[in-house]
Amino acid sequence: MAEIGKSKAASKSKIDTSNSTLHTYMGASWNFLGLPDELASPERARGWLLPIPYEATTSYGAGTREGPAAILAASRQVELYDHEFGCEPAMDYGIHTLAPMNPVLTSPGAMIEAIEEVVAELLSGKKHPEVLGILGGEHSISAGVVRGIARARSVKNLVAVHVDAHADMRDEYEGSPFSHACAARRIVETCPIFQIGIRNLSLGEAAFLRNCKTAHTVFSEASTDPGGVFLQDLAKFVQNKNVYLTIDLDGLDPSIMPAVGTPEPGGISWERLLEVVRTVSTSAASVPVFDIVELAPLPGYRAADFLAAKLVYKLFSSIFKGVEI
Repeated sequence: MAEIGKSKAASKSKIDTSNSTLHTYMGASWNFLGLPDELASPERARGWLLPIPYEATTSYGAGTREGPAAILAASRQVELYDHEFGCEPAMDYGIHTLAPMNPVLTSPGAMIEAIEEVVAELLSGKKHPEVLGILGGEHSISAGVVRGIARARSVKNLVAVHVDAHADMRDEYEGSPFSHACAARRIVETCPIFQIGIRNLSLGEAAFLRNCKTAHTVFSEASTDPGGVFLQDLAKFVQNKNVYLTIDLDGLDPSIMPAVGTPEPGGISWERLLEVVRTVSTSAASVPVFDIVELAPLPGYRAADFLAAKLVYKLFSSIFKGVEI
């Protein structure tokens, strides 16, 4: 099994994208959707998926390190046919599942640095994905992801769209600037951000957002309004931009997504989240990278794992179909 991202030397490590490096799950290739080899190979697949089972700064419920494996397992139950598109979209674009990135546990900063190296290498390699999906793991990984994008593709026309229950705008939390509670603060240091579903933030975060000219925050009341007026603002924000989409699953209503480390009452519906995805995918110039983070699987409760897996499939399909529109 090839290890990805062991240390600061991650850029020197080999990223083996062959199917031989994949785990096996219940006797079959451990890949997303259980796709046949010809659709899951890096040569054929336009979408790649990188699991990052990292958990080190969670401050309430634990278990996000188990999120990627749970999503991959649940994906084997997702129907390939999608009535929204009238076809089996994955059969058109293919998805290659990379070996999970090996966590760096020396410090949160070292892990963020390793993620930056790996993401930059994947996006700038001779063979690289059109769309890279990333499975967390805790939300702190997004600081490394956005830095890797900027390093490989530059920050010109780069913006982030952030779905979450929490503002994640703390400059540091529990002694670390790379806590899950600081994810959006680190992102906005690299590019402008549009936040959706926020309903929990500190006094300091509220003050920061009032004075930050590169952050647009849609609080829960507006994001759940039936009219969805904010979607027009979102479309303008991403117009002709390269978008990094980061989705913390606690942004959803906990009645449909209870399997998160820091649940918060309220939240957006599955249907509203798909409206956000469609708005981004049809209005942006490109969506080169997305991540889904903070799934903390609950024993015996598979609905949340399945929702996350279906969301990954919807993201890939909407992004690739949006390119065709």
